[in-house]
Amino acid sequence: MARDQGSLRWSSQLTVAPPPRIPRLPGDKITLPPSALEQLLAAAPLQEVNSPGPARQYTSAFDPFNPHTFAAESQARERGVDRQQQLPHPLTFRIVNLQNDRVVYAGVREFSAAENEIGLSAFLRGALGIAAQDPGSSAVVDDAGDDAPTAPATVTVHAQQLPKGTYVRLRPLEAGYDPGDWKALLERQLRDNYTTLTSGEVLTVAGSGDQSFQFLVDKVEPHGNGICVVDTDLEVDIVALTEDQARETLQKRLEKASRVSGTRAGTSIGGELRLGQVFTGQVAPGDYVDYELLKWDPANALEVSVEGTDDADVCLFASPLSARQRNRPREDEHLRCGSLGSTPAIAIQPTNSCWALTCRS
Repeated sequence: MARDQGSLRWSSQLTVAPPPRIPRLPGDKITLPPSALEQLLAAAPLQEVNSPGPARQYTSAFDPFNPHTFAAESQARERGVDRQQQLPHPLTFRIVNLQNDRVVYAGVREFSAAENEIGLSAFLRGALGIAAQDPGSSAVVDDAGDDAPTAPATVTVHAQQLPKGTYVRLRPLEAGYDPGDWKALLERQLRDNYTTLTSGEVLTVAGSGDQSFQFLVDKVEPHGNGICVVDTDLEVDIVALTEDQARETLQKRLEKASRVSGTRAGTSIGGELRLGQVFTGQVAPGDYVDYELLKWDPANALEVSVEGTDDADVCLFASPLSARQRNRPREDEHLRCGSLGSTPAIAIQPTNSCWALTCRS
């Protein structure tokens, strides 16, 4: 068991290495020189490491019921505690471009950069306003987009441990994003390429072919400017950037669904359910149809059922909708599930929540 004795304090001013001289870095990764690792180890906080074995006596006359020998034993144990310098995991850093006051958080990939240099990923260079120039330099891009004719860019790097993130709200920068296209890609991108998330930055998620999706990091919790996303259960919420964009996104998704439903074995669009009304539709094998139940008397319980034709096996999933939970129910992500068969049904007890319901064949 270890007990922290302080926080890691370290900073250095380093020149940004041109991309050809560094390995290809994903996400928010940086490379630092080997001397930085030595300095970090020297600055690492002391931690008291207790032996996992049974406690031993440090004084021969120790008697737990004698206050005099008890005090002597306590002092001896305090002097005999093993103190070690240990680096926190993961190591996270705050990078500041003093020429334009831009700030971003990052995680270290390796300590292989040349002395007095730092390697930055393409994402970090963009966040700091540093554009790659010729193989021998990097220039700062001002707000007008002009390359300043200055010496190679320098940044100040501070060791700063970030809290484990519990929630992040992302806003798509373009309309028409379908969660079915980018949700799994986004989760894999965060898991494989990022140690931190910085509020206000833009994440780019590569799709199939030349397709890509961009998301603004709009809010993080715990509240602050950045969070650590390693070894934490992170809730990701996707919210449209503006009302107009939300409407455009919905329209594009409906158009996409209508194109699918126009085929002989296609899937219906879905939509809002109204109490007491019967809705008809179809769902292709392996596909989903999403519905919303927004208005009903929360004082009464209700039952939602689905009848399949031609002995079709249909499954019904349901999850509550809230400001922070907008994901549609899926086979691997739902609160309630109707039984497989020709007439699956779900009973919803009195509640103030709106509900999302999904049919799957």
